[in-house]
Amino acid sequence: MGSKRAGVCGGRFVLSLDFEMYWGIRDLFPLSFYREQLSRERAVVRKLLALFSEYGIACTWAVVGFLFAESPEELADALPDLRPGYREANLSPYPYIASGQLRDGDKAAPGHFAFELIREIGRTPRQRVSTHTFSHYYCLEEGQTIEEFREDLKAAIRLAGQKRFRLESIVFPRNQCNPAYLGVLKELGIRSYRGNPRHRIYRNGWSGRDAPWKRAIRLLDAYFNLTGHHCYAVEACPADVPVNVPASHFMRPYCRLLGWLEPLRVRRILRSMTYAARRGLVYHLWWHPYNFSRDEDKNMDALKRVLSHYQKLHREYGMQSLNMEELSDQILERTAGRTAATGKNASVRQREEKT
Repeated sequence: MGSKRAGVCGGRFVLSLDFEMYWGIRDLFPLSFYREQLSRERAVVRKLLALFSEYGIACTWAVVGFLFAESPEELADALPDLRPGYREANLSPYPYIASGQLRDGDKAAPGHFAFELIREIGRTPRQRVSTHTFSHYYCLEEGQTIEEFREDLKAAIRLAGQKRFRLESIVFPRNQCNPAYLGVLKELGIRSYRGNPRHRIYRNGWSGRDAPWKRAIRLLDAYFNLTGHHCYAVEACPADVPVNVPASHFMRPYCRLLGWLEPLRVRRILRSMTYAARRGLVYHLWWHPYNFSRDEDKNMDALKRVLSHYQKLHREYGMQSLNMEELSDQILERTAGRTAATGKNASVRQREEKT
């Protein structure tokens, strides 16, 4: 059994959640298909916050900007003039908004707005609110442009700022990280982003065009270690703004058809966490809150096992729980410290040369 080593960080455990409600699945399913699941998501969010407080867990919540609005009227006022011109028209949420489906009688329809939850997240210790773009923007889909992305992100920052939230990190919807767009993040004050594992089945995120074989391998990889632990050293992370904070694994929800494999799903995560703790590496886990809305008890039980395992690794190896913002700060501070030390050594050498 390992023991906690003084002065040595026994790895970092990073959590990030994609909080998107109906905006994340609107182009895939009608609202009626997910209505029951989405209605339970609000309770799931509050239970997650309670668990994170109980176990001392830091987390970044990447929120779709539309959710900051508190009514259809407020959202309409916040919409940018320049909007994504996806070749596949259904990817854009703007025709849906124009159709009037944001109302359920005299009230806002569920699944579209969630500022009261965002406020609770912001008030919970060690939780950070970040952006999942304004409109759940797809950065690798055909037809959209960097100018449209810039305006989308500006709208997200503007509405969040009106609600007194400062956005410093981003999670790209469907993990569609477009390297050409990273300069926009720096330009608008976004200091970090969640990148993807390097393996080819994860490298370019998710799209409706993905081949069936790729989806099948991703599913199997949640139960069996087919592609590796996807852990990494802080020292290997380039200290450039925006900082890349790559994901390690998606915590897939409990699957009734594969319930007999459930112990393997959890073991896959725990073994990677242990691998990171023993080697002083980063392990970054993510999911969507609505993933836990169905079979909630089983999903929460699995999460409690993960969080309990983190506490064990914290005791034995000194593993730290960090959100994306805290990890990116560590990466940038490490480089700043090294630069300062290099400058100090150069000054000493100059003084010695003069004498």
